[in-house]
Amino acid sequence: MDLKERELFWQTLCSLKGENPQDEAKQLFEKIITPKYLYRYRSVSMNTLEALRTNRLYFSTANYYDDPFDTFLHIDIENIKEEYLKSFNTRKNAEYVVDKTKFLLKNVLTEEQKKNFTVENIIEAQKNGLIENFLGSALSLRDELKKDTWSICFSENGLNESLWLKYADRHKGFALIYDMEKDENFLCGKQEKCKNCGIINFGTPLYPVYYSDMPYNATEFAKRVMLHKIGELAKVDIPQELYQGMCNGNWERERITLIKKECHKYDEEWRIITNCSMKSPVLEWIPSGIILGLRMDKAEENLVISMAREAGINKIYKSFINTQNKLDAILVNITK
Repeated sequence: MDLKERELFWQTLCSLKGENPQDEAKQLFEKIITPKYLYRYRSVSMNTLEALRTNRLYFSTANYYDDPFDTFLHIDIENIKEEYLKSFNTRKNAEYVVDKTKFLLKNVLTEEQKKNFTVENIIEAQKNGLIENFLGSALSLRDELKKDTWSICFSENGLNESLWLKYADRHKGFALIYDMEKDENFLCGKQEKCKNCGIINFGTPLYPVYYSDMPYNATEFAKRVMLHKIGELAKVDIPQELYQGMCNGNWERERITLIKKECHKYDEEWRIITNCSMKSPVLEWIPSGIILGLRMDKAEENLVISMAREAGINKIYKSFINTQNKLDAILVNITK
C-alpha cells in the first residue's frame, strides 16, 4: 500500500464508533490492499534459527520495541487535570466524587479509612501532592498498555536497506518471505493442538501501519482504562453511568498500535495483532523463501540454509548490489 492508501485506511479506522465491531471490521478490511509478499528481517541467533527451523513467529510486547514512541499512549494530561479539578469545584461535586469512590473501594478500604475519607481530607491531600500522584498514575498507563499489546511486524519491502541495517544485523542476517496467496503455508488452526488456541478463537488480524507526526489522542481511552483498573483493584463492577461520555474502547488498541511517526514511513510496515490477552502467543507459518544477507559469512550461510531446508523452505535468495548500484536479490542453486 502506498502512503495515500495507508492514510485512507487510517481515516476509516478513526471513523469507526465501535458500536458494531463485526460490520465495522468488514468496512475496515475493504480499505486494506494486502501485498503479494511480506518480509520479516532477522539477525542470526539461537532463537531466530530455532524459530526458522520450526516455522514459528513469536509475538512481542510493545515495551520491547526499539522505538519508545511506538504504541505510545498519547494523553492530554492537562485535560485530565482540568476534569479532576472540575470534580471538586463545588461542594456538591466533591461529595459526589467522595461517595462514588467510597462505594467503588468498599472492599479495599478499612472502616477507619472510610471514616477519614471525607471531602475536607481530600481537599487537604490535594495541597500535599494528591493531584500530582493521580496524574502520575494516569501516565503510568503507557507502560501497562505496552505490556498487554502483542504483535508481529513485517515489511512489504524485502530490499529495504534501513531494515537490513536495523533488524538483520547490518546485512549479516536474513529475511523471511511470506507468500500471502499461499494459504496452505499458514499452519495455525489446521492442527489438533489448535482447538483451544486464542489465536484461532479470537483472530490475529493483519494491518498496515500509518505514518504521521500528528499523534492519535488516546486521552478518552486512558480515562476508561483507569476506571476499569479501579474496578479490578476494588473487585467491583463499575456503574455504567461513570462510563458516560467516554469512548467504548473498541478499536482503540488498533489506533494506538497502528500509527508511527512519519520518519518511519519508508519501513512500509504491517502488523499482526492479537485480539485477546494471551501468554507468549506464537504463529506457525511456512515462509515461501528466504533472503541471505549481503554480508553473511559462509558458516552462517550454511547454518541458515540448513535450518531453512528443515523448515521446508525451497527458495533461497542471496542479496547483492546490482549494476544500478541498488540492493537486489537473486535465486541461488544450493547443492545438497
